[in-house]
Amino acid sequence: MAPTATSIDDIEMGTTVWMIASTAFVFLMIPGLGYFYSGMVRSKNALSLVFLCMMALAIVTIQWVLWGYSLAFSETATSPFIGNLKHWLFLDVGVQPHPNAPTVPGAVFAIYQCMFASLTPGLAIGGAAERIRVFPTIIYVFIWSTLVYDPIAYWVWAPNGWLAKLGVLDFAGGCAVETASGFSALAFYFVLGKRKGFGEEKWQPHNYLNIILGCSLLYFGWFGFNAGGASLISGRAGIAFLTTSLAGATAGLTWVALAFRIEHKYSSFHYCSGAVAGMVCVTPAASFVSVWASVPMGLIAGVCCYYAIEANLRLGIDDCIDVFAVHGIGGILGVFLTGIFANKSIIGLDGTESDGGLINGNGRQLYIQLAALGASAAWSFTISFIVLKVMNYFPIFRLRVDPDAEDHGLDFTELGEAGYSFMHEAANMHKDAPVVSSAPPSFCEKSVLEHPHTHKPVIKESTPGSTAAATTPVGSSPTPSIVSIDDKPNIASPPV
Repeated sequence: MAPTATSIDDIEMGTTVWMIASTAFVFLMIPGLGYFYSGMVRSKNALSLVFLCMMALAIVTIQWVLWGYSLAFSETATSPFIGNLKHWLFLDVGVQPHPNAPTVPGAVFAIYQCMFASLTPGLAIGGAAERIRVFPTIIYVFIWSTLVYDPIAYWVWAPNGWLAKLGVLDFAGGCAVETASGFSALAFYFVLGKRKGFGEEKWQPHNYLNIILGCSLLYFGWFGFNAGGASLISGRAGIAFLTTSLAGATAGLTWVALAFRIEHKYSSFHYCSGAVAGMVCVTPAASFVSVWASVPMGLIAGVCCYYAIEANLRLGIDDCIDVFAVHGIGGILGVFLTGIFANKSIIGLDGTESDGGLINGNGRQLYIQLAALGASAAWSFTISFIVLKVMNYFPIFRLRVDPDAEDHGLDFTELGEAGYSFMHEAANMHKDAPVVSSAPPSFCEKSVLEHPHTHKPVIKESTPGSTAAATTPVGSSPTPSIVSIDDKPNIASPPV
């Protein structure tokens, strides 16, 4: 099938400005994802996750310009499975619009899609949180983007992709972003195994403010993620904006209600997880469904993703920050439910022809959606598993840190830095003390504690109700101690 002819005369200033702004929105999702993840893990690994998300942006941007964009969106490729290298190094990417965005310059569409490609491996990396080395991860992200993301994006969105020609409905990434990252995270679990101490110790998120901050940035960016590629004049961008907000709100409230039944508390953490699950679910449907449809989609996502986490725990699967349960399961639900709720009257607002979904009597669409899900899930899991296994054969590319490094935390062992200033301060204040404890983290070192660039103190999370005390050697001047966060705010008490 020949691509739709485009002309620079069709470029609209308003649509172009909106897509540029949406590109900045989606960019904010990348540090937002890092903060969201960092709050959910132990404090000794918080910085590493923000860093890895930003490194994914850098690596994928280079890969995207080199050949990623051409492999994923080449409009002249005849293969149904992968694009050609017409646009490698961004050759011929300029003013001429792409068929997928005929009213904006091709360069604007390319950088907008680059943000999608940069965010996705950051999602997948979450499946290996607290136990993954930085250098092999950089190599993996480059390979994964080329072998997993680019082919699936081509299948779904490129003019000659086999799923696009089949008629799949996936507006903003239910297959290439959500399902692919979720099943790749599951592959991480099967290759790297569980975290040390998983199932033996009870871990809690160490920073709920980071979780809320990260969720807020994700929420904000998701408006550009889902609405950025929709038509402004026809109103489809506004519909995508509304469905995104409503699905997130519905799923967040659903998750809070489910958790309240067990914990009898209103949890900010559960609200944030639910809101993300709802927005994941509505992503493939954002500009294809009526606004009311986002309510049942958010409700279903909230319930199913919540119990998917419960199932993981019962099965002993260390889905560290719920990537598979939220993005994998949420993506599957979203793509399938799009086949039910897609409304041809909404899709046709900008002149796009479609038979809609089941609500329009088009039951065949469900089979197409299932084919897309099966192919995306199988491809992402299988290729990710193979790449991880092959990399582990070479010591330099071995992804998992050794047990000692895992005890010390990735912030110290991989970055030589600390996510919180009080870690440095505690190490320096108590360098003559055998044990220094604080909450949420505690430092335990048999020898002298120094700056983390030279010495790596073992960091263990305090359990609720524990006290934090530091012994002062006889004959030395008293030093401030870090007060346990369970008892008082985490501040240094004055010397007495």
